[in-house]
Amino acid sequence: MAASEHRPTDGERFEEFVGLVSALEKEVQRIRAVECERLGLRGADLMCLYCLGRAQTGITAAELSRRAGVTRAAVSRSLAQLEKGGLVSVAPASDEGRAYRVPVSLTDAGRETMAGVDEAVSRVMSRVDSALEDDARTQLYASLGSVLECLRGIGR
Repeated sequence: MAASEHRPTDGERFEEFVGLVSALEKEVQRIRAVECERLGLRGADLMCLYCLGRAQTGITAAELSRRAGVTRAAVSRSLAQLEKGGLVSVAPASDEGRAYRVPVSLTDAGRETMAGVDEAVSRVMSRVDSALEDDARTQLYASLGSVLECLRGIGR
């Protein structure tokens, strides 16, 4: 290394890493908020619809919570709102303790809304994809996955 080259310190690398990750998260949240407003949805509603749209058959609220990465309480609130709006159909529970185990599925109106969600996802991912060549994108995602696994190991 040449004498004039500056090697970033741990602190500088930390600041850059945390700053970039935080900025990425903020931009994703901003885009999600804009798209949710356009579609008349809330963030958790969007993720529930998205996961239901990807399911081949109805899935339970518990499974929806896992797939969407939101709490069961958030799923419950979203499903109540989405059912009220006619976007999902929730099968009746056989008893109170089994409400999270009944299938939930999209209605025809929910599938129409999902078409708008899919269009938004395609539009956003097209812009993201344009920033990198295929090989670079593949490497980026692999690297991010490796970093995530490393951080999970540290946090446990």
